[in-house]
Amino acid sequence: MKSTLLDIGLSEKEADTYLIIINHEEITASELSKLGKESRTHTYDTINNLIKKGIITYVVKSGVKFFKAANPERLLDFLKEKEAKIKVEGEKVAEIIPKLKEVQAKVSKDDTKIEVYEGKEGLKSLLNDIIREGKDFVTFGASTKVKEYLPEFVIKKYLNERKNNKIKSKQLFTDFYGVLESSLSENRKLPKEFAGPTTTLVYGEKVAIFLWTELPKIVLIINKDLAISYRNYFNLLWKITKT
Repeated sequence: MKSTLLDIGLSEKEADTYLIIINHEEITASELSKLGKESRTHTYDTINNLIKKGIITYVVKSGVKFFKAANPERLLDFLKEKEAKIKVEGEKVAEIIPKLKEVQAKVSKDDTKIEVYEGKEGLKSLLNDIIREGKDFVTFGASTKVKEYLPEFVIKKYLNERKNNKIKSKQLFTDFYGVLESSLSENRKLPKEFAGPTTTLVYGEKVAIFLWTELPKIVLIINKDLAISYRNYFNLLWKITKT
């Protein structure tokens, strides 16, 4: 598996660190440093690189960051971004994904999974995940902010793939942030009191909360009951909101 990770563009340290992380449900930087036999400074550098690539994520508990592997299919997203620079077949990555998922499943204990993504690569990971999920979604606080961060990606890839996969959405928005227009989206306007620097998107069994800070962050919560609860709340607001 390591050789394939190296082939798609991960460095030696990144590949080693990723394989350590995916063999744990979650792990701290200190534990990673010991297992990888690297200084904490070098370990943090490697971790940040993997977060930027969108293939690991983290959750904060009592002020401590715990790192975990994202869905291994994110490796394909990373590969697509590197296609112009490297020559490796997507099938080669696809071969190791089942093995990586097997490892990840063995160490997973909790029905609720929380992942955090940062920056433009994090946004791409989430948008690609919405397409991969292939299900209609609903959005609170819909916004055009994502197009400000990723104008070319949103227009040429995300919206086109949504259209190709016929993924519909219902979006509640305010005039303050506007709304990302699509022929597959039905939009209704909320009062200005609902305006804020966040967007909450519910798709499948997932709830994604986008924080539109200078470095955008996304908190992804994977829990069926929570997704149902958010969707029910959305439906209530939808019914009482004017078009």
